[in-house]
Amino acid sequence: MDLTQEQMESAKACGCEFFPATEAQVALLSMQRRIFRIGGSPFVATRDGGGFIETHGTLARLIEAQGRGATLGKQETVHEAAAADAASEREIAGERRAGGAQEVRRRGAAARPNTRRG
Repeated sequence: MDLTQEQMESAKACGCEFFPATEAQVALLSMQRRIFRIGGSPFVATRDGGGFIETHGTLARLIEAQGRGATLGKQETVHEAAAADAASEREIAGERRAGGAQEVRRRGAAARPNTRRG
């Protein structure tokens, strides 16, 4: 998800912080939709200092709620953030049932399992 400066500022107003993503994070978290592009560079977003990395869905809902925040009031924005967190947890649980996210590896002989029986 590419974020504009305005979207990033809205997310920050909701308590999000953005940190540059490492190569390992990009490899592991891209499939989980937890990598954000800001100015072409990969970032992760968190509201708890790095313990939980936000998903695209959660961040999109936070940004949308922040945009309506002037008319909704603080309490409803917090409610929507809680709903977004619950949606993320359901998404993560579904990924775990399906075998979880996997790191993308290079193709080649080293990546192929040995299926020959001797």
